[in-house]
Amino acid sequence: MFKEQKNVTEQRNIPEVYRKINTACLIVLASVSLTIALSYTKTILIPLVISVFIFTMTTPIIRYIRIKFRLPKWLALLIGGAIVLVPLVFISIFMVQSISNFLKVFSSYQQNITNVLTQMGDFFARHKIPISQDFFEVETLSNIISVDYGATLFKSFSGMTIKLVSGTMLVILFLFFLFIGSTSTKITNPLIKEIQNKISAYLFIHIITSIVTGICVGIVYYSVGLKLAFTFAVLTMILNFIPNIGSVISVLLPLPIVYMQYGLGAKFFIILLIPSVIQVVIGSIIEPKLLGNGMDLHPVTIISSLVFWALVWGVPGAFLAVPITAALRIILSKIEPTRVFAEIMSGRLPK
Repeated sequence: MFKEQKNVTEQRNIPEVYRKINTACLIVLASVSLTIALSYTKTILIPLVISVFIFTMTTPIIRYIRIKFRLPKWLALLIGGAIVLVPLVFISIFMVQSISNFLKVFSSYQQNITNVLTQMGDFFARHKIPISQDFFEVETLSNIISVDYGATLFKSFSGMTIKLVSGTMLVILFLFFLFIGSTSTKITNPLIKEIQNKISAYLFIHIITSIVTGICVGIVYYSVGLKLAFTFAVLTMILNFIPNIGSVISVLLPLPIVYMQYGLGAKFFIILLIPSVIQVVIGSIIEPKLLGNGMDLHPVTIISSLVFWALVWGVPGAFLAVPITAALRIILSKIEPTRVFAEIMSGRLPK
C-alpha cells in the first residue's frame, strides 16, 4: 500500500513537459509500426479497402432500387452488384488489351524512336551540350531499342497483368461477402452513416466527372487521328482519380506517341492544350462546385495524404488517398482529444 502511494506521488511530481514528450514518442512509435504493418499487408488490404469503398458507393444505389421499384432485397443486391462488377471486369479486360496494344505500337515505333533520339543527339552536338555522343549513334540505339527490350517490356507487363487480374478477383470476392453480409446487417451507427454518405457522394460525383473528362479528351484524340486514342481516353478517366497529379500525367502521357506520329506541329499543341483546358475546367471549376465542402480537406492535406499513401501502397494508394483521408478526418472529428487534428486537416487552425 505504501509503495503504491509512493508511485502515485512520484508520477504527480513528473513535469508536464516530460509527459507530453512521452506521449509524442508513443504516437511516433505507433505511427511507424502502423505504417510498416500497412506496407507488409498491402496485398490483402488494398483489395479489401477498394471493395469497402465500392460497397459504400453501391449501398445508396441498392437502397434507391429497392424503394423505387419495390424489389426484394436480394434482387436489389443482385442488380446493384451487377452495376458495380460488370464495369470492374470490363476495366480489367481493357487494361489487359491496352497492354497488348502498347506492345504492338512499340514494335512498330522502334525506328521512329531511333530517329527521334538521333535528332536529339544532333541537337546536343550543334549547341555543344556536354553529353556523350556515343549513346546517340545509330548502332547503339538499335541495340538498346531491340526485340530483347520489347521482350523485357512484355515480361514486366505480363507481371502487371497477373497482379491486376488477381487483385480484381480479390475485390470481387470481398464484395461478394460484403453484399451477403449486408442482407442480415443494418447500419445504425451515425459515424459509419456519415462516412458512408460523404464517401459515396464523393465517389459518385468523381466517377461522373471522370467519365465526362475521358469522353471530352477522347473526342479531341479521335478528331486528330491519334493512335491508341481510346486507350489514352480511358487512362485519362482512370488517372483522374489521383488528385492534382493524375490530370497532369494524363495530359503528358500521350505526348511521346503524338510526337512520333505528327512531330512538333499543330496537332502536337492541340493535344497538349485542349485536354489541359478540359482538365482545368472540369477538375478545378465544375467538380469543386458539385462537391461543395463535402470532403472538408485542405489542399495541403490532400497532397500530403497522396504522397504518404503512394509511398505505402504505391499506385493504388494514390487512388485511395482522398477517401481514406476523408474517412480518417471524420473519425478524428468525433473524438474529443483528436478533434484538433481533424480541424488542422480541414485547414482550420485550432484556437
